[in-house]
Amino acid sequence: MSETKFNEKEQQRSCSCPFCDRPICPDTGEESFTCSKDGRLKIHRVDCVGLYCPVPVMRAREEIDQLEDKNLLELIADDPASAEDIPRWAKRAGHSVVKVERDGDNYHYFILKNDHNREV
Repeated sequence: MSETKFNEKEQQRSCSCPFCDRPICPDTGEESFTCSKDGRLKIHRVDCVGLYCPVPVMRAREEIDQLEDKNLLELIADDPASAEDIPRWAKRAGHSVVKVERDGDNYHYFILKNDHNREV
């Protein structure tokens, strides 16, 4: 096997992102992540722990508006209502929730900012 093919297979095995439903490989200096399918992704983190409805949705909307298309917003919230509120807002706004992780009481929502937003 050539070295190039080996490196490609190694990258596919060890490096992915929320789109791939495997662990993500951060480059903490740039807060970007490598994805074997989509290249480099920029993830913007928003901490809403301790904030309750409707604040997490309002913060998500404010923050995602500042991002370029096809970047990810990671929203961290501990409000149980966010489990319904965030995916519902993202769908209405034309964004995609690509992954939801639960870490104790905290939810981590990875939201892809789509090209054509239709905020209502």
